[in-house]
Amino acid sequence: MIFGTDAHGSFELLIEQAVNALQAKDYPAAKEHLKYAMFENANANAPEVHNLYGVLAEFTGDLSLAGKHYRAAYALDPAYKPASRNLERITSFYYNPGDTNPDFGDKPDTEEIINYILEFDNRNIGHLRKRSQ
Repeated sequence: MIFGTDAHGSFELLIEQAVNALQAKDYPAAKEHLKYAMFENANANAPEVHNLYGVLAEFTGDLSLAGKHYRAAYALDPAYKPASRNLERITSFYYNPGDTNPDFGDKPDTEEIINYILEFDNRNIGHLRKRSQ
């Protein structure tokens, strides 16, 4: 797939096209979109590109390369949660390569719900108590 100057578009559009190609299992197209996204945003070093390269590597069976890209995305922006979740998922003891559900970074992050409260007693000893719903 060859893109003209006008065809590859903005960074956000290229990322969206790469996600769509990955979800459709069109790996050559995903790779092309990611390559142009990296060129488009060369100075910003966006973690999204490395996260999606990690997803591509994971889908093609190269977990070592996937982990490297997820770590690169994390190094570029430690607050970028999709890379952290993907890295945690593939390094988990319970990881099953046939049951992948990566975080493409295409959905807004939801706030984590904390189900426990730390309370201190009169001797300043902390205890976790389950939050009442």
